[in-house]
Amino acid sequence: MDIVKQGRPVRRAAGLLVLAAGLSPVALAQATSTPAPPPVEAKSASAKSADGLQVFEAAYFKQYNPVTAADIVNRVPGFDIDDGEVLRGFGATAGNVLVNGERPSSKVLISEQLKRIPADSVVRVELISGSSSNVDVRGQTQLVNIVLKQARAGGSPTTWVLDARDIQYSERIGWAVQLTKTFALGETADLTVDVQLPNLRGRTESFETVSNPSGTLLFYRDQFGQPNFIGAQASGVLKWRPTAQDTVSLNAQAAPTWNTTNIGSIDYTPAGAFRRGTFGLSEYSNNYTAEVGGDWEHRFSPELSVKGIALATFTSVDQDDEFRIYTPTGTAGSGRLANTQTINRTTEAGERVARGFLTWRPVGDHTIDIGVEGAFNFRDTTLDIFNNTGAGPIAQFLPVSDSRVEETRIEPFITDVWKMTPQLTLETGFIYEASTIKQTGDEQKQREFAYPKPRATLTWQASETDQVRTSITREVAQLDFVEFASAINVVDASSLIGNPLLEPEKTWKARLEWEHKLGPRAAVTMAAFHDQVSDVQDFIPRTICVPTVPAVDCTSGTLKTFDAPGNIGDGTRTGVELRGALSLAPLIPNAEVRFSGMYQETDVNDPVTGAARRFSNERDWTYTASFRQDLPELKLAWGATTTAQSDRLEYKVAEDILYDRPTNRLDFFVESTAWVPGATVRLLASNIFHPAETRVRTFYQANPLDSSAPERSTGLVRQIEERKQKGGPEGTQVFAVRISGSF
Repeated sequence: MDIVKQGRPVRRAAGLLVLAAGLSPVALAQATSTPAPPPVEAKSASAKSADGLQVFEAAYFKQYNPVTAADIVNRVPGFDIDDGEVLRGFGATAGNVLVNGERPSSKVLISEQLKRIPADSVVRVELISGSSSNVDVRGQTQLVNIVLKQARAGGSPTTWVLDARDIQYSERIGWAVQLTKTFALGETADLTVDVQLPNLRGRTESFETVSNPSGTLLFYRDQFGQPNFIGAQASGVLKWRPTAQDTVSLNAQAAPTWNTTNIGSIDYTPAGAFRRGTFGLSEYSNNYTAEVGGDWEHRFSPELSVKGIALATFTSVDQDDEFRIYTPTGTAGSGRLANTQTINRTTEAGERVARGFLTWRPVGDHTIDIGVEGAFNFRDTTLDIFNNTGAGPIAQFLPVSDSRVEETRIEPFITDVWKMTPQLTLETGFIYEASTIKQTGDEQKQREFAYPKPRATLTWQASETDQVRTSITREVAQLDFVEFASAINVVDASSLIGNPLLEPEKTWKARLEWEHKLGPRAAVTMAAFHDQVSDVQDFIPRTICVPTVPAVDCTSGTLKTFDAPGNIGDGTRTGVELRGALSLAPLIPNAEVRFSGMYQETDVNDPVTGAARRFSNERDWTYTASFRQDLPELKLAWGATTTAQSDRLEYKVAEDILYDRPTNRLDFFVESTAWVPGATVRLLASNIFHPAETRVRTFYQANPLDSSAPERSTGLVRQIEERKQKGGPEGTQVFAVRISGSF
């Protein structure tokens, strides 16, 4: 069983740790203190090797006018940045980009970290296809390694980016400023400092109709949301080489924000008369994230090294909401304040991670990593709701609204990369996860989990241009502490109840990839995958006692069924992926096209209806295609990107929700180095045709013969709400200008 008795997971993990420690002295006895091996000799941009390594010198990317390392990595043929998963801990969150052969000791997304590295600091980019014995990440089938030059005396030039944008419907200009500079602190150390000042002010508008099952309009509503995201972000990364055998990295980041959001929702009768209005303001009096991390690596010899990593994150959010609800009164239909609802939420969260491992090459064909990771995580939340109809505020009870969740976890691991032949590499690994999760507050619960997580990846370099990769791995999703506590959405009139019995998904993943290189600037990768998922996470009905007045034993309350995060059984996910980059020359000079797409089918039994259906909130297909042409004689480039995706469905106890954007998104850009001396100017029009996003909520009514049955199981529609949103994450049109350079 995955849930084990008290103490057993920790004892098993400790046993594996003792085994790891027992191997270490043997390896140390064989080692001698020698300098680190010299860096790999750079190859030309078009060079390929049988080990799946392709090298692109910095000059290869000059035509794209890169300002940061992110601009460079985004132009590597046949490669897409993967930020990894946003999870607790460090080992399971790896992306597919390395810096100087190492994974940065930070939880900040790698795509964001790349924006802090000036393009002038990049010597070359190495595209590594298949398992590699000399990189800091295991389990990835394709990696990019950015090789940086040592900061020269005086440091690097200061890279700057100015961004201004007009966000549709907001009638305000948003802007952002970024400054990045690397300082040389002697011959063996350098410090990179990055400062960002985002100031983004958007707006969404939507129109929603509410109809009965026969399609008769009951009422309609206009809604708006106006967020203001104002903040600051400062980060620093220190690289230090105190000896030829040692490398030390330290990083820190702080990001306070001062956000507010105005919302409004006004209901009208079919004849256009005022029916109800809700107006609200959300203010964040305290909102920040911070991170401190570092690592130290010591190389005893080319065959043996050790590395230690430490990381701490901090999050604090205080959110105060006030909603005023108006109803009609009098013959003129003027609004009357019927209720003022205030909601106060606080969140404190943090993570402390320590990870250490030894890398040993006992023979030329094997590279072994063995180590352990330990972590402590917590999330402390409170939620207070008050209604005031004129007689003073009255507290409203929502179950599981005050909660503290703590997790202590230990993960011993071992990995072996075996170069079986010059063309064949096998990577095997094993992680044993043991954790204790404790919840206090409105509900008390303590559970222990233990999960073995094996994996294997086989890479075959079939030819100089073809590589086949196959892998099988067992992954265990991490529980989101947000789902252990209750949440409320006033505008949508919905709430979710926390569930301390939630278990993580467990998935066996099988994947087969074929990569074919068509030249120095072109590659195509096709993949097929199949996942066997246990304990699929979704929404389940949870019946809980709601007291008339807050009481521990709920003796004066009634039972009520809510939507809650939970597990709904086993399911499958099967699909194919395609990505690539192709040169269009000689048909279109200096032009290329990039594309990526995915199609999948998911299947699980619905806990309410018992019928087979797809996974909640997963799309069946997506695709993106982009075109770029460089015109060197004009010092100009232009291009366009189109994106499309299928709808997605969300299933709850009494409703299902369909989200859809039926037409493609289209973005267009033009950039030039000739318009402003010493700078690159990029003009961007995003979501040019701004197609509306639709959301259809279908509400079901209870079975008149069995009121205890979940409403959706009856199939009897009570009401349909259809919203067309003119703004939002995908529906807003944005015109922007970005000016960047260095001095």
